[in-house]
Amino acid sequence: MSDHVLVVGAGLAGLSAAVELARAGLPVLVVDQAQAAGGAIHRQPLPGGRSLATAAQEQRWSDLMAQVAAQGSRITLALATRFGGVDHKGTALLTGGMNRLLRPRAVVLALGARETVRPRPGWTLPGVETAGSLQIRLKTLGEAPQGRVLLAGSGPLLLAVGAQLTKLGSPPVAILEAGRPFARPLMALGLPRDYWIEAAGYLSRLMLARVPILTGTRLTAIRAENGALMAEASNGRRFVADHVALHDGIRPNDLGLPTCDALPVVQLGDCREALGARAAMVDGQTGGAALAARLLGQKAPSPDPELARQRRAQARLADLYAHDVSADLNDLPGDTVICRCEARTLNDLRDLGPAPTARQLRLDGRFAMGPCQGRFCGDWIARLTSAQAIKPGIGAPRWPARPIAVADLLAATDETEGENP
Repeated sequence: MSDHVLVVGAGLAGLSAAVELARAGLPVLVVDQAQAAGGAIHRQPLPGGRSLATAAQEQRWSDLMAQVAAQGSRITLALATRFGGVDHKGTALLTGGMNRLLRPRAVVLALGARETVRPRPGWTLPGVETAGSLQIRLKTLGEAPQGRVLLAGSGPLLLAVGAQLTKLGSPPVAILEAGRPFARPLMALGLPRDYWIEAAGYLSRLMLARVPILTGTRLTAIRAENGALMAEASNGRRFVADHVALHDGIRPNDLGLPTCDALPVVQLGDCREALGARAAMVDGQTGGAALAARLLGQKAPSPDPELARQRRAQARLADLYAHDVSADLNDLPGDTVICRCEARTLNDLRDLGPAPTARQLRLDGRFAMGPCQGRFCGDWIARLTSAQAIKPGIGAPRWPARPIAVADLLAATDETEGENP
């Protein structure tokens, strides 16, 4: 068995946990599928690219990387490396930059959040993407896509992306927000001061650029028309754009993640509970220290009260943005794609009956059988059917945790004390 603790994810939570583990004297291997550390929040621009980070964000990241560097050889960072899962014996599979089968002392899963996007007619058309993927492109390239951009869905991320587009000289044509976050100002006053400062920065930039922010407005359909995208809103308005970015909230990126009795496996940051960047760093610090104490037989540290503060703040944000998530879902046309990976439609889902089992959904319907394994369609299948077996069958822990190439498995160097994999 390796004496290393394996940390999956080089964002705020993963690196904060790695620092605490290393400070306790434990060697740590941090892997991330990206080409650079940073995660979604601190995605680093390509060489020569323009950074979109605020001064506070740059300082936070600089401080964290200085802490990582201070641990020297106790922290090993392996980038462009994918985590394949942990089997029942505690064997972890890594593919890509580091192709290994190894048995770590423990595993920390800090995979961040996953973005949810509600199915709509036309949401699979070219030019339509998630707001999260658009933001990653903005942060990586430091430039906006060519043409008009429409943002739609619900959540604070839409304001952040809209402000970043505006900063790059390409303000969105509009932001369609399904909730009504500005309707209860007294509730909003209860948010922490740093939330207000961040929101004020986004809103002032958008208002100066005269970007329409239409609350209580859902994007109901997208059509390709005359070389552009025609977006229809629930208020009857239509918007012409070249790009449409959708976002309907975030959830922990925990689908399919392993459980293992052979070694400790802990989830930290948005992977455990989607509370945002502020909480992710705190959760990484406290979770890393707690795991170190567990491995070394020491007393666990007290919980950090900041985590509870951020949980209350996120609950208040959720109330401010609350709306009927399932609005129009049952009224979708039958040819609306529900499962993007396998191009399965609402009619395909209805053909399975009102209460299909998870086995029927996957094997007969081919739902959640593609690369995303239900990350996009699982939530909506649950809302569109009365099946009770979806949770155990779609998103359940499995080995491997994600689809992998057989060649990667065969090429992996076996570091499990010579045992045949």
